[in-house]
Amino acid sequence: MFKIMKYILKNTLLKIRNIKTITFAIIIAVTIWSYNHPLRELTYSIKYPVTWCVFPFMISNLSFLILFWFGIIYINSDIPYMQHSNMYQIIRTGRISWALGQLGGTFFRSFILVVFTAFCSIVSLLPQIEWSLQWGKLIHTIAMTNAAIQYNLKYVFYYQILGKYSPLQLMIITIVICTFISMFLSSLMFMISLYFNHILAVSITAALTIMLFFVVNIHPKIRYILAKFIPTVWAKVVQVNSPVLGYYWVPSIKYMFAFLLIGNIILIILILIKVKKCEFNWENEDI
Repeated sequence: MFKIMKYILKNTLLKIRNIKTITFAIIIAVTIWSYNHPLRELTYSIKYPVTWCVFPFMISNLSFLILFWFGIIYINSDIPYMQHSNMYQIIRTGRISWALGQLGGTFFRSFILVVFTAFCSIVSLLPQIEWSLQWGKLIHTIAMTNAAIQYNLKYVFYYQILGKYSPLQLMIITIVICTFISMFLSSLMFMISLYFNHILAVSITAALTIMLFFVVNIHPKIRYILAKFIPTVWAKVVQVNSPVLGYYWVPSIKYMFAFLLIGNIILIILILIKVKKCEFNWENEDI
């Protein structure tokens, strides 16, 4: 067990230090700075700080969310990890340990990237931050008025969620769910690449991201049904308690956790079964 954990740590470090992860981090940081600019200007103009917990609302923005998921697909484009460097790792560690190391590294990379995104959303608002476990007056005012339109804010603050969760609770829930979704997409790519091919894996995960646009823009009655089967939508945690034409279209948080937990376990089992007996086709590219 200690050897596997050590191998997972090694894989995590390798995965977060490659050029694709660094590129993703730079793009996300610049995008967040741009998205938070109107809110930052608002805090300066009224001379009142804003809550540190804006990440759950920001990632609920459709454009930002699509960019984020395509970024996750991009950094996972080395799946199923058939570079020559991995060939030598399999020889040293064995097939199952190698697969667990790759999956573990992928999970922790997903977690680190989600936390990094949340961190950037806080840093980009400094020093106009209200360090409190309460939402504060500004967010309540924005959520209850047309201030978001007036100041051209890039994302919406949903009033219903403010009364259900504290900033800390909502931040933790959003980070965990986004991490599990990222892991689900990564595991899905891994599984499809092993059983079929890499192109199909990228196509299906990209389709799940593109489906975001259709789900959000379709009639709420149909949206309610589709949203149950499109995990990329579930990053919109802040809309769980916000009905559209009477429909609470975003699935419950319990449903999300159950689906993602079971889904990830099934995908991991399928990956381990295939890795145990498949023939590997090694590539010349080392990423």
